[in-house]
Amino acid sequence: MTNVPNGAATAAARDKYWVYRPMLDLIGKSEGTDKGRGYNETLGYGAYTGGDQDLVSMTLDQIDALQTKMLNNRKNKLRSSALGRYQIIRTTLRTMRQQLVLTGREKFDAEMQDQLACYLLGQRGIDKWLAGRLKLDTLIGNLAQEWASIPRLDGKGHYAGQNAGVSLSQVKAALADVAQRHAQGQPKVEVAVEVEKPTVPTSVDREVKQKTTWLTWLFGLLGLSSAGVSKFLLEADWTTVAVLVGGGIAAGVLSLAAGVWIVRRVKAIRSEWEAA
Repeated sequence: MTNVPNGAATAAARDKYWVYRPMLDLIGKSEGTDKGRGYNETLGYGAYTGGDQDLVSMTLDQIDALQTKMLNNRKNKLRSSALGRYQIIRTTLRTMRQQLVLTGREKFDAEMQDQLACYLLGQRGIDKWLAGRLKLDTLIGNLAQEWASIPRLDGKGHYAGQNAGVSLSQVKAALADVAQRHAQGQPKVEVAVEVEKPTVPTSVDREVKQKTTWLTWLFGLLGLSSAGVSKFLLEADWTTVAVLVGGGIAAGVLSLAAGVWIVRRVKAIRSEWEAA
């Protein structure tokens, strides 16, 4: 179950079931117990228990005995043992006593009744819904099966002859309030700092440019050297010399163009890497 959020009002902070309180109050309204004696109310407003009962002072064992008495009452045509603010029947209470490992000596006081009602809410999937693992429509359908006064999606009670005590919009509003309270109690998630991505060092640009410039001069010098050697050592004509010089210059220009292209590609690769 969700805990009470830090910083809540003092009254709310003392309420162990503050998050679920909107639904608990809605059930008290839909079951009609809040217009009577609330946590001390029984089916038919005391019609099958010999009058009003002080339920909150009874133990669970005493409540079980009272519910058996209700079922044995010939006037009880509904054959129901519903009592307390949330109108829990004997079969359901006995099952919860086993599941929660209750001895029977515990008091059926307001806190116990709240605990049992929240347990039933959990059994019907409210915590799964709050965690985003159950659809709202499914949850409402489940709740309508637990409490006959809670409407299905069509606005009608789940069981024949049982009218819904509240509207579907009231159920959704109460659940929205529960979700809001639940969200207030969740730890704030810090935004993760983005991991810095490795980038291509800008020094690579300078190094490529220097090396390609050096190659340009190298090809140029080689062309001139070839021309000189051809003229003075091989006694080549000036046409041959011109071709050699031109070839050296052309090689230098090509080298320069290649260098510029390499620099541009390095920049493009770095940009693509940083954008990834």
